[in-house]
Amino acid sequence: MQWFETNRIPKGRWPFLKTVYASLTGLEESIRSEVDLAEGGNEIRITGCMQAYRQAVICRVLDLAQSVVASWNVGHPIGAAVCSRSLIETVAIFHSFLIRAGEAAHRSNWELIGKLVDAYAFSTSSGRSKQRRTPEHPPRIGRIVTAFINATQPGKEEFWDQICDTAHPNGKRMLDFGGVLRDGKYLAINAGDSEPHLFVAIYNAMYSCCWLTSANLDFDILLEHVRNGTELSADHPPNSGAKTHRSTCR
Repeated sequence: MQWFETNRIPKGRWPFLKTVYASLTGLEESIRSEVDLAEGGNEIRITGCMQAYRQAVICRVLDLAQSVVASWNVGHPIGAAVCSRSLIETVAIFHSFLIRAGEAAHRSNWELIGKLVDAYAFSTSSGRSKQRRTPEHPPRIGRIVTAFINATQPGKEEFWDQICDTAHPNGKRMLDFGGVLRDGKYLAINAGDSEPHLFVAIYNAMYSCCWLTSANLDFDILLEHVRNGTELSADHPPNSGAKTHRSTCR
């Protein structure tokens, strides 16, 4: 697991950088060589599909986090920002699924959980599948990320706006990064001048990996609820969990 080089970290207080590194290392160690969708049975199970979806999320998060670090270390802050945006979007998508699946479990709606995992695992932003969206599909990504930040880092919404502006080729932010307009000329500036300010947003995006690590326990508890139909509230009927689900997972 590569990490930020000491001489590339801007001056300031970054108290959780070591925690982020530990979280990413733990996520890396959690990757399995295979995920059995049937969990030892004869039919694909909701919980098997859920675990496959989680592993896909973790693999993407690890790849993006390493891309953030690699880009930043070699002096490509825009590349680091683009990867940071995708990183926090990926974590936020998983947060959205976990919240919605948890709500369905509280209502003993095991069928809905199966539909949710299919919708989140196979959603796409292009092609015919984009037109065949159902109520179970993920909401728009901006809404998902805003909800994630409000829930996990309230008051820090500004770093999402900053990452968005930097990651997209919107004219003003792109112009500001490359130079300044003065006396009818576009004068080049040192790209490194923007790094201290930009690192704040990148640091906050990387910090979202800590939530993903802690969410693994909640996810495992949810898996047990779905497997066994254990009580989630006083009026939850015992042993009503749907054991199997004919998912579209392959």
